[in-house]
Amino acid sequence: MNKSWRKTTALWSVLMLGMTAMTACSSAVNKEASSNASQTQAVAIADDAIKAGKYEEPVKINIVRQMTSDVKFRDGEDINNNPHVQWAKDTFNIDLNYLWTADSSAIDTKIRLILSANEDLPDIIQYRGSQDVVDALIDSGKFAEVGDLFDKYAGDAYKAAMAEDETVWYPYVRDGKRYALPILDYSNNNDTVLWIRDDWMKKLNLKAPQTIEEMEKMMELFTSGDPDGNGKKDTVGLAVGLKNGMNTWGLADADFLFGAYGAMPGQWNLDAATGKLVYGSIGPEVKTVLAKLKEWMEKGYIHKEAGLHDEGKAAELFSSGKAGIVAAPYWAGGWPLPAVKEVDKNADYSAYPLPAGPDGKIGRSKSGTGNGVVLINKDFKHPEAFFMYANLLYEQQGNPQAGSPFEYGFKEGYDFMLQDGKPVWDGDKFPADKPLMNVEKYTLLFDGARIPSLVMKTMSDLASGKEPATAFEQKQSREPDKNINAGAVNYSQREYAMPNLYIGSPTKTYKKRWDFLNKSEKETFNKIIYGGSPIDAFDAFVTQWKASAGDTITEEVNEWYATVQK
Repeated sequence: MNKSWRKTTALWSVLMLGMTAMTACSSAVNKEASSNASQTQAVAIADDAIKAGKYEEPVKINIVRQMTSDVKFRDGEDINNNPHVQWAKDTFNIDLNYLWTADSSAIDTKIRLILSANEDLPDIIQYRGSQDVVDALIDSGKFAEVGDLFDKYAGDAYKAAMAEDETVWYPYVRDGKRYALPILDYSNNNDTVLWIRDDWMKKLNLKAPQTIEEMEKMMELFTSGDPDGNGKKDTVGLAVGLKNGMNTWGLADADFLFGAYGAMPGQWNLDAATGKLVYGSIGPEVKTVLAKLKEWMEKGYIHKEAGLHDEGKAAELFSSGKAGIVAAPYWAGGWPLPAVKEVDKNADYSAYPLPAGPDGKIGRSKSGTGNGVVLINKDFKHPEAFFMYANLLYEQQGNPQAGSPFEYGFKEGYDFMLQDGKPVWDGDKFPADKPLMNVEKYTLLFDGARIPSLVMKTMSDLASGKEPATAFEQKQSREPDKNINAGAVNYSQREYAMPNLYIGSPTKTYKKRWDFLNKSEKETFNKIIYGGSPIDAFDAFVTQWKASAGDTITEEVNEWYATVQK
């Protein structure tokens, strides 16, 4: 009896196990079939939407976004209730749904918390911040490889804009694949031109320098020739800030001097002979420039506290009437340089091309084209929705032509008004209860569609006498004349702009040793310039830099560079 019971029980157990396995298998098959069907349906919906330019049924995009201080709304409106959200709904039948937003001080923490908690992530993250956070998002494995999506869905105008600077992809490439969409900005925006006091040149019978040698003669007279006419020796030739390095973000920079000798410190440059990246602060040309800066310090051409001056403090020398030359971006003609007229009503200044070095070289650091990213959740069923949206902006809003729905802006009464048939963008002319709103700041692209080369090219055209025809040209023509002319100077020397080609994630050794190396570099360079160390201290610095992990970092940087070149 017991044996028979055990046999029966065993038989039932086998049968039950088999039925369980069959059920599990059937469930898995059904689940896979359901997933395949859902995917097939999503593809069909995408194809239909792309052909029609609009979804038949609403498609919701759940978004997390970083907010910047320039994003403002009218009373009663917010990020989920504004003309741009309504436009997306009317145009594409896309519901933009911002789950939450955070400012620059809070978003990094919020993103890290949701990643560590393994919480559900939005369809799109719109972010402008540290590379470390972007790395964490990519490394989570929850975001789509967007390179194939871009190749498949991006329109011609969008692709053309992105192709102007392929390096914008570099920080987001992993094993040859692209995992975030770069947000484009206007290129060369912070590249330096040479601003010079025209009234001082006229008084001293000088012309704008075309070479460093000619510039030195000018600095001598600006320093000792009493150009401000106050009978005191209280002016310097060049306003330059060295506190934060030899090559910073453009204002009161020294990059042009290094460029004149074929160097560019503080960044990674391409060695044409080897095709490898080299760190720009350790080349032999840098030693020559440091000796030149030391000479200028000794002669009083630069302020004795230049090593303590940051970019803003150094620029104040020019705007306070105490310096005759400053290297700064084109926009400096609108700020901060005009302040000089408050101390000298007869002061005048203009932008001029950067001077050439003894071998005819000209150079400056190139400001980046990328300014933020969009990451797309790999589980989002309709990633094509983002590209439909972005394509239209690049086709019609980035450089709107006559008749474009974006010719003057997103919405009349918000970012433009029409008076007597002509556009008005002056915020002072808007009613107090309905102020001017920068609707492009609401977009998934942060500032609307930006074609990198467009601003400087437009400035060049306007400075050459072209009458503004398009709305974009009309807007740019409202810039101060000095800025327009400076933009043209910038554009004329764009071939000399030297980009920093290492814009990826910090390497393993870089994270450990870079702070030490950077501190050593600043201390050594400033001691040389101030005469506290002999010029040969540079050679000792290079030897120490290479031995103190610099060579290892260089190897790691080039390993990374090889991956993004594929």
